[in-house]
Amino acid sequence: THGALVPRTKPTHRTTLLNTGTTPRTAHSTLPPRATAHTVDVDIAPSRHQIASREEKSLGRVANLLHTLACESSSSQHQDMATAMNPTWRAAVLTALKKNKKHMPYVKYFQIATVKRNGRPANRTVVFRGFLGETADITMVTDLRANKVEEIRANSGGEFAWYFPETRDQFRIAGELKVIAHDSADMQAERTAAWKKMSPNGRAQFAWPNPGIPRLDDENPDAFDIPDGLVADGEGVLENFCLVVMNVDEVDHLSLKSNRRYHHTKSEQDGWISNEVNP
Repeated sequence: THGALVPRTKPTHRTTLLNTGTTPRTAHSTLPPRATAHTVDVDIAPSRHQIASREEKSLGRVANLLHTLACESSSSQHQDMATAMNPTWRAAVLTALKKNKKHMPYVKYFQIATVKRNGRPANRTVVFRGFLGETADITMVTDLRANKVEEIRANSGGEFAWYFPETRDQFRIAGELKVIAHDSADMQAERTAAWKKMSPNGRAQFAWPNPGIPRLDDENPDAFDIPDGLVADGEGVLENFCLVVMNVDEVDHLSLKSNRRYHHTKSEQDGWISNEVNP
């Protein structure tokens, strides 16, 4: 109709084929009269260079992912090893030792219980000689002729009872005991290191007469007078000197100040597991 308004079509930018047989061109808002447009999706194949570039990027992402996973696994393994070497109870013992300094050297004494041949318990006070290196194993020393050596060799299970008066912490520490004597196949370096840390008077006790037998001062009045040269330098380890190591697998920690109690157990599969229990 003459004078009617024709709505304007919004320009498009799609590739069209006109039925007039012409080559593809860009169609705009209107088409020529009697021309029909057919939309064609043009698929341009990527070049070899583009394919190679995409594959290289994909391989790079995979490599980065594998590296990240490997780092996370290594970090987890190191963390597990660190926890095994320094469990929370070990840190608690070291903290208690530090906070009870004014009670030194008495807080270094604890009680060790073993089992006699007849099945009854045997208990005595010994001196804490430190953890074995950076491990959670606890060391002490003893005389080869002492009853506890025979008891440990017959039944390696033992338990320490350890109380810290300043912080009011009690530790009951259980595990398997091992005696390292002069003829033991391993850990001689650790035995020697423990001997060197002893005082001369402490070393002299291992040259005294057999413990537990009747004292015969009348027959041998000088039996306990040990020549200084035998124990002064710490080089020659006396045969009677033994290192005892506990491989700890259970710890009960009671804090009487806070009325909190923690139970720690170790398994080969899961390592150290800690739980808070009722005091």
